[in-house]
Amino acid sequence: MYNGIGLTSARGTGTSGHVVKNASTLRPGQQDGTNRHYDRDRAPKSKPLDKGILDHERKRQVEVKCLELQDKLEDQGLDESEIETRVDELRTRLLQDLEHMSGGRIRPYETQRVAEAKSRENSRMAQALRVDEDYAEGAAFDRELQELKREKRMLERERDREIEDERREERERERG
Repeated sequence: MYNGIGLTSARGTGTSGHVVKNASTLRPGQQDGTNRHYDRDRAPKSKPLDKGILDHERKRQVEVKCLELQDKLEDQGLDESEIETRVDELRTRLLQDLEHMSGGRIRPYETQRVAEAKSRENSRMAQALRVDEDYAEGAAFDRELQELKREKRMLERERDREIEDERREERERERG
């Protein structure tokens, strides 16, 4: 027993008698175990994709390839005008294919490329699952919204049937 805490004797308790701190108790000022910085109702933060940064990186890759060609041609001993024309040809060809340049594997520090790849992956997944672009989380539980969507679908079907009937009648007139 220590300061009046614990057992006077460990005999018959099935324990060693060692006093252990109760880590599950809440001290004053603590919350009930929830993390106050986490809000499950809030959508995850993601930075918007900056196309300017991606374009700059692609153009930088083009210039790196042009400089590599220039160094290679200078080592071969070609004159300045020939080097410039070949480098300009390479630069124009690469700039035409700028959108298709991927640069290979995405490295973790290339945050804009990671965000672009994730955006493409999310759009493919949404397309595969047939998720509408105007989808809002929790909208399925809004009865008024669901009723409006149902009425809209019924009107579209009715309009499509009328158009199909008109086409069918027009085809029959052409035949007969």
